[in-house]
Amino acid sequence: MTKKTAKDEPRSGSAHPPSAAAEPAPGDVFVAATKTFQPIDFRKGIRGDCRILHCDRNLKVKSSLYNGEVGLVVGLAIDADEGVLYSTNPQQNSFTCFNMAGDIINGPDFLPQRRYGNMVIDNAGRVIVGVHSLHGSENIRDNHGDGKLVRFCMKQRTFEFFEVEYDGGRGGKHCVSNLALAPDGTTVYYVSEAGRRVLRYDMNQQQQLPDFLCLDPDEPLGTYGLGVTSDGNILMAAGVGALLFDARGELLYRYDVPAVKGWTRARLAADGKHFFLGNFLDGILQRRRIIDGEITGEMNVGYQGSLTSVVEYFPAGTLIPEA
Repeated sequence: MTKKTAKDEPRSGSAHPPSAAAEPAPGDVFVAATKTFQPIDFRKGIRGDCRILHCDRNLKVKSSLYNGEVGLVVGLAIDADEGVLYSTNPQQNSFTCFNMAGDIINGPDFLPQRRYGNMVIDNAGRVIVGVHSLHGSENIRDNHGDGKLVRFCMKQRTFEFFEVEYDGGRGGKHCVSNLALAPDGTTVYYVSEAGRRVLRYDMNQQQQLPDFLCLDPDEPLGTYGLGVTSDGNILMAAGVGALLFDARGELLYRYDVPAVKGWTRARLAADGKHFFLGNFLDGILQRRRIIDGEITGEMNVGYQGSLTSVVEYFPAGTLIPEA
């Protein structure tokens, strides 16, 4: 992958070339917010001009990043040590990496082609990413197996595929749609979009662990974005709300959200006291306190079927302020 700048031509027919970011500051927030073609049509597939919003810590937009692709930005992760923002577009089987100046830089071009989606970065700087869905997999032919969880190292240009269970979610074709890394640095909690199971996998032992949670068949909730707190509690968006469980799977708190569907993204904030809750259908992003759900920040990304991920930026060595 060659380096691109804001002056480069768009890719894949997008109306927007890559564009430079504003100067990032500690605590800034990057939001995956594709400019989806409206009105959205689930039957035909949701797609648009791939866009990442660069916001300040109060969720005020500072600038926008475009990678020149048409599709849907699904995953975001920041490697603070290297100053790299990773993004994925499963519809194009692609990774796009930005530096903190907003330039597109070399990405993991050594990876096999897959519909990569949501991801996290472990303490060793390796990226752990899920294969988002089975759509288009019939066109992929290689010798790397059918693993739906992948860990790779940019510096060493190495990767590992892990054969994990998944429940398929809505329509049976979702794989590792959302994931979170436990404090032990090896246990991955993950779900299939709108599924019934919260699964766990030990990457070091290469072992499937007992499910953390199984929803009853008649339960109106579904499994969506999730996070693991430092004390082992599990936060999860559930479609019609958000939930907090203890390490044994007992419900601790049910967050009061507007009585609409689409609350599908939950991600812990760096301070350990807040979380981000996103509504995919309506494009609403909230920052809430974990302890009581109080909303401390909110923004509208401006498009339906757009909001898929959020990540904070703290340079290496920065002390994260107390909430």
